[in-house]
Amino acid sequence: MRIGFDVAQTCAERAGCAWYADSLVRAMVELAPENEYLLYHQFGNWINEETDAGTFIEHPSVQMPFWGMPAEEARAIWQRSGREQPVPGDPEIVQSNSFQVIPTGGAKLIFVVYDVSFWMCPEFTTEANRLYCQHGVLEALKHADGFLFISESAQNEFETILPRWLERNRKAAAAIPLAGRLRPVNGREVNEKFWLAVGAMEPRKNYGALFSAIELYWHRSKQPSPVWIAASAGWKSEEVKRKASDLEAKGQIRMLGYVDEDRLGSFYQQALGLIFPSWYEGFGLPILEAMQCGCPVICSDRTSLPEVGGEVPRYIDPSRPETICDAMIALEEDPTQRQSLREAGLRRATQFSWRHTASATLEFYRKVLES
Repeated sequence: MRIGFDVAQTCAERAGCAWYADSLVRAMVELAPENEYLLYHQFGNWINEETDAGTFIEHPSVQMPFWGMPAEEARAIWQRSGREQPVPGDPEIVQSNSFQVIPTGGAKLIFVVYDVSFWMCPEFTTEANRLYCQHGVLEALKHADGFLFISESAQNEFETILPRWLERNRKAAAAIPLAGRLRPVNGREVNEKFWLAVGAMEPRKNYGALFSAIELYWHRSKQPSPVWIAASAGWKSEEVKRKASDLEAKGQIRMLGYVDEDRLGSFYQQALGLIFPSWYEGFGLPILEAMQCGCPVICSDRTSLPEVGGEVPRYIDPSRPETICDAMIALEEDPTQRQSLREAGLRRATQFSWRHTASATLEFYRKVLES
C-alpha cells in the first residue's frame, strides 16, 4: 500500500492528537515496512511555519515530501493537490488526523474522529474550534471512505448523534484504541511527594472541581502534598487560571506548563497518583500513560475513561469535588493500596500496544481499499 499520512500537528506543541499520529505511523512502519509511507508535515489547510519539530522517520519505506518546505510553497501545492494534480506521492489511501477533508483524487480518505464533544458538550470549547470540527465531520460524511474512532465510546456517541448513518451510507468504520508512549524507568525510586494532574486548561478537564477538591484536601489531610499540574494553555479558563494563581501562592499546587515526554514519564513514576476528573474524553491518554508508569489513578467515571481504565482506577464523580478529596485521602493514608494500584495499572496497560493499533489500522485500510 502507498499510505499518505497527516502528521501536520506533530510540528507544533503536541497534544493527544499529535502523539496519536506520531506513535501510529512509527508503529506501522516498524510492523509493515513493505508499504510506502508518505508523511505530510503540511496537510490541507494546516500549514506550519516550520516542520523541524515534526515526526521524522529515516527509513527506506518513508518519504517526507513537505519536510523543510517553505509554508507558502506547501500551501500552493495543497491548493492544487487532488484537483489539478495528484496528492503528493500519489497515495492509494490518505489518513486525515486533523479534522480535515482534502480532495484526494483517486485515493481513499480515512477520517479520524477523536470525540464529538463539539456536539455533545459545545460549552466546553470555543466557537472557532467547534465550527472547525463540525465542518470537518460534515464534510467527511460526504467525502470520506472510512471513519476511525479512538474508542468505542467515541463511536457510540457519534452514532447517538447520527444513528445508523455509517451503516445506511455504507461507510467503513472501526473503533481502534490508542496505546501509551511512556514506560517506567527501572531503578528509579518513587518519592511520592506530590500528586499529578495532566491536561490543557480548558473546561472539559474540570479544573474547577479539582481546585475545590484540593482546598478540601488541604483542610482534611494530616500531611498534605501539593498537586503538580502539567497543563498547556487552553481556552475559556480565565477564572480557573486566577484560582490556580491563588493556590500556587499558598503552595497547594505547582503549575508546570507544557511538559515534554521525558519529564512527564518521570513525574508519573514519582507521583502519589494521577488525578484526572475530566468531564469528557475521547480516550483519556493520561490515565493509560499513568498506568504504564506504575502511577495510581484517580479519575472520572465518564465517557471513555472506564473503557480505558477497566477496574483499576479509583473512580470519582466529577460533579462532586468531595469524591476527589475522599479518594486522595484514602490513597494517601494507605500505601498498600497505592502499591496494589501501581501493580494493577501496569498489568492493565499491557492490554494496549501501538503494534496492535497499527495492525488493526492497516487491516482497516485493506478493508476500505477492497470496498
